[in-house]
Amino acid sequence: MKTIIPLPARLILLAVISFGAFNTATYSQPKDAVLVPGNPPLTQSMVYKTIDFMEFTLDIELSPKHENMLKEILVRIWKTKSQDEIKSTLDIVDMHNKLMPLNQDQRNAMRDQMQGPMIANLREAPDDEMARILVSAYDVAHSTNSQTVVSSTSSMGRQQIGADGLKGIYRMLRPRTLDINNNVSESGYYIEHITFLPNGNVYWTLPPEGLLYFDAAVARRAYPDDWGTYEIKNGSIHILRGPTKEPYIITRSGERLNNPPSLGKGSFRPVPSADGLRLEGNYRRDKSEPAISFTVDGGFRDGGVFRYFGDLARPDGSGYQDDGRGGSGTYIIEQNTLELRYSDGRVKRHAFMAFPENLAKKPALDYFILRAEETMQRY
Repeated sequence: MKTIIPLPARLILLAVISFGAFNTATYSQPKDAVLVPGNPPLTQSMVYKTIDFMEFTLDIELSPKHENMLKEILVRIWKTKSQDEIKSTLDIVDMHNKLMPLNQDQRNAMRDQMQGPMIANLREAPDDEMARILVSAYDVAHSTNSQTVVSSTSSMGRQQIGADGLKGIYRMLRPRTLDINNNVSESGYYIEHITFLPNGNVYWTLPPEGLLYFDAAVARRAYPDDWGTYEIKNGSIHILRGPTKEPYIITRSGERLNNPPSLGKGSFRPVPSADGLRLEGNYRRDKSEPAISFTVDGGFRDGGVFRYFGDLARPDGSGYQDDGRGGSGTYIIEQNTLELRYSDGRVKRHAFMAFPENLAKKPALDYFILRAEETMQRY
């Protein structure tokens, strides 16, 4: 059975292996703002030093939002009194204190030794929140494509690519009868998605958990046939999709993107990221099913609504079925992701979609969509 090492412990273990153990630190209570009481307490300077160590070692610059997420992770570690992770965080702070007096050449030499093993280790923990934040930032920072423009407050899904303005998720809903490859009239709809990403990459599907913590390397491995690249030529979007680099051309009609003729009629509509959205009310798929309730202060209560979602996909391509357990906790909506943090420690993430006509009624939206087609109606 594989031993699971908490993420902060993995990082400090790599550091010790790479550079040799430092002398045992003596921890005193810092003279700065206390975030969580304890022995020792978590302080603001400890958070800053932990983030600075990560940024230096991985040669990245975290956005303010991601810095705040890492701070929340450390706060949870202290509140849950996870002694191994607390000790590991204190060791990272101590390593920061010992690295900083060294000259630049010495610090850079240490970073060169540690960076490769550290990022490889982080990639082995795609379900760990801290790992996903750091890997995402690393992939963006170390891209060789100079056209990527990164906002100082953005995360993966919010980045704008070059001057073409393409970003995020587009959704297409078209009647089956419009499929030119089908000679028989059928009822129902085709629902398709296409996601434009930094570095001129395109993902011809919907990320199952939205774009918060989206990991391009994991997506490319999990769904190689849907991964590709794009460039703008004479106002059209030229895509090379899959391992065989199948070519497709998408034209634009205003903000909409026209489906390539070879794939049938229809057009993709941009999906707002809904960053910071708050909801109010009770939502369910059908009156015969449980509901989930939201409040504008960021709280939720789940009556077991996800029990009926059937087969679900993870970002790595594996499948699962929700255990159907209800509960309550806090939520955020960022980068087309609804993230639910239950009071018992569970975390669930689902792709979230709402269009401008829905968002006009916020916080009491009439409905929103989870995953590809789970329409949650307000009642």
